[in-house]
Amino acid sequence: MASTTRPKETNNQNEIVRLETSICQFLRTVDLIPFYRYIESACYKPVQHGFRFDPLLMLKLVIVQLYRDLPYRKVSSSLSEEDCTYLEVPKDHDGYILPAASTLHHFVKYRLKEEGINRLMEIAGRSICQVSRSTDAIIDSTPVEASRYDQFAAYNPHYESKMYKTHIIHVGDCPLYCCFSGGNNADSTYAPTLIRAAKTMNPHIDRVFADGGYDSFEIHADIWYQLDARPFIDYRETAVFHEEGTEKRIDHRINKLWKLGGNIQAPLKEKLRFLYKHDRSEQVGMYWRNVNLRDPKFDEVYRKRTDCERTHSHLKALFKFDVRHVRDAIKRLYVLLNFVAYQIVLLGISRITFTR
Repeated sequence: MASTTRPKETNNQNEIVRLETSICQFLRTVDLIPFYRYIESACYKPVQHGFRFDPLLMLKLVIVQLYRDLPYRKVSSSLSEEDCTYLEVPKDHDGYILPAASTLHHFVKYRLKEEGINRLMEIAGRSICQVSRSTDAIIDSTPVEASRYDQFAAYNPHYESKMYKTHIIHVGDCPLYCCFSGGNNADSTYAPTLIRAAKTMNPHIDRVFADGGYDSFEIHADIWYQLDARPFIDYRETAVFHEEGTEKRIDHRINKLWKLGGNIQAPLKEKLRFLYKHDRSEQVGMYWRNVNLRDPKFDEVYRKRTDCERTHSHLKALFKFDVRHVRDAIKRLYVLLNFVAYQIVLLGISRITFTR
């Protein structure tokens, strides 16, 4: 039997229990209809009447392939009769009707494509936001291991290996969105993309945590304005209190912009929103950095953030989240597809957790 794991609902966040089940059986617990609707409408031409193979079955087979870390040519032969029953594979007098390896490959590379995989990621992220009980989000990156012979991979001195990166935003233990980059790309470069993507998923969050690599005024402001959440970003040792981020200087700027609608009598948060909309996001970020610098409980709260490293380890334990022996042309697609498969597995876990 293949197995999956899920975080146990206990006070000990590091405790993980095993859920022993076939991945094919497990997929029956996941609501895949939203994914099916997208694939049917966006990945197949309207003139096509019916499908040789059901897109829902194709998606399930891709997840099985990734979970079992198999090449396309071995997916069908890995399925038992019980697996085929769970996957609802059609059957005729000659046996189960399964797609050839080339058909499965065509579905991923030419039907879904990178654009479709990103869309599936958004659908999964939105579903995760609906079931998640956490009101905390976290932004972080994790290394994606590459072969030491990979001529395209950068050597990262911190990890002492050739690698790429994925930049991920989570709600609690569940990842919402992912960007793929070179191994030495700055984490802060991808924060705006992650924040905008998360905003479209309507998350219900109060706080967003990030390490010192994201310590910029613009990221503080984006988190607060776009996600309506307080940014808890670990500030650098050289961080200083900025006078421009005080209420006095905010009122001064609002007063200067009175012709554009600035109202010095408005509540502070309305003033901050006004400044953000009028190209003063840096000043808004200064305010929130100042709040963190003056908060005596900041370190205590920051230490309680969700352990995203545990989530990354969980992801890499369930799926082959590296690009060793993967052609350069499909590395991004391959990593994003594994990420989506992990999200889908988590949705099944969430359904089990929240319906018991």
